[in-house]
Amino acid sequence: MKIVHSSKRIISLLLALISLITLIFLYMGHLQHILVLETIVENEKDIGGKIYTNTFKLVTEHYESVANSLLLNDDITNAFEKRDRKKLLALTEPIYKQLVAQNPYLKIMHFHTPKSVSFLRVHQPDKFGDDLSSFRYIVNNVNAQKKKQTGLEVGRYGINYRVVVPVFNHQGKHLGSFEFGIDIDYIFNIFHKDYGLENILFVNKEVFKIIHGNNKKLKYKSFSDKYYVLEPSDNSISNIITPSDLAKNYFFVKYKGMENLVFTVTEMKSVTGEEIGEIVFVKNMNAYDSQITFLRNISVALGLSLVFLSFYLLRKIFHHYTHAIDTYQSQLEIKNRTLSKLSNIDHLTKAHNRRSIERVLSKELNRAKRYEKPLSIIMIDLDNFKHVNDIHGHNAGDTVLKNTAKIIQGMIRESDYFGRWGGEEFVLIVTETPIEKAAIVAEQIRKAINTHDFSEPSTVTCSIGMAQMRTGDNATEVVAKADSALYQAKNSGKNKVVLYKEKGE
Repeated sequence: MKIVHSSKRIISLLLALISLITLIFLYMGHLQHILVLETIVENEKDIGGKIYTNTFKLVTEHYESVANSLLLNDDITNAFEKRDRKKLLALTEPIYKQLVAQNPYLKIMHFHTPKSVSFLRVHQPDKFGDDLSSFRYIVNNVNAQKKKQTGLEVGRYGINYRVVVPVFNHQGKHLGSFEFGIDIDYIFNIFHKDYGLENILFVNKEVFKIIHGNNKKLKYKSFSDKYYVLEPSDNSISNIITPSDLAKNYFFVKYKGMENLVFTVTEMKSVTGEEIGEIVFVKNMNAYDSQITFLRNISVALGLSLVFLSFYLLRKIFHHYTHAIDTYQSQLEIKNRTLSKLSNIDHLTKAHNRRSIERVLSKELNRAKRYEKPLSIIMIDLDNFKHVNDIHGHNAGDTVLKNTAKIIQGMIRESDYFGRWGGEEFVLIVTETPIEKAAIVAEQIRKAINTHDFSEPSTVTCSIGMAQMRTGDNATEVVAKADSALYQAKNSGKNKVVLYKEKGE
């Protein structure tokens, strides 16, 4: 009986031990599930924040570039200065239609006087002369400070992202301001199309009153005491979100059999700091949910197994856990590299943009000094490019820029760096090369451009200025020397290569 009793005690202890280990194992599986989930959520929120910021940045850079290119047209600035509304409309309406064909979300193209009075709405030319100073904060600021400004602004026809720049004549006289207005739906479309993020817009009810007055067909429904949700449908995920959900940092919603992560990145505010509403991002989590579910199920199965199998399978669950994190980390790194590339590349020519090429120049200048290697800079400017845009149109001009970049990129070494400096001007950094050898490359580039058939126009020429880094030069000084040589090339007949010469040479 004692042996039986001892055996029962041992079995009871073993069962208790197995039960304890099982509970510990199950709890560890639960903690792993939470850790993976929280890691994924934080990474998605971080990516969402970067996408939000970078998208507005890219839209700003694009339309600022378009505005600056448009205002380089002397006929346009002269018509604006002379207040010739009819001529200004004739010059800008074709450009506006072309831009709308490229992006239907472009709603506003607007010239204002220095006193913030509407001079010409290219998108609505019959309406002009109204004083905007009492409610157009961005326009007032640009006219007062004579500096560009961007931001969200609520208008009578909706929520638009505004890009406003000052307008000057050749003598530097301030003529007023010029504005692009892009419907906020364009930003949402980029979120969805490029990044796979669905979004829901909750608009402050006071702000909605301003919009709804001129948009009676706008679909909406009341969401809370504070917000309306715009354009909901019977099948919208917004129908199962509650105001208490929106107050959370993030939450999960089961919708159409799929698990979705719902989160906000930031409040949507106008340029004056007024709250417009909140953008809620919706991310389908099925790809991650299957991995998380697999981890949870394995944990339960292992917890119900024998003790020695539990310890063995603990390693398996850890392997799956690390694999899930590694997989997600790889996806995150790919997205981050894509974002980094977008911020460093000129969207039209796919060459380095100015900010990127300036960083490269500073780095290569320091490297050349450290190792006492030569470094040459080549500045390339297309001759009479304004006539290409005026005669053949901006699409033809863009094609010339893209083909020029392609020609040059096909002629340089992997160790060289090529970028768009601005407008029709390009920069080539020729590493570990003295100016005499770099001049051979420059002449080859000039000939290649001159002999290439661009179709419209058939022939394009370029002027090239070159400089070599000297002891004590910084990046600004080297570029200034190359720019000076380019100026000489332009003023001595164009379509030639000029080398900068130091005094006394």
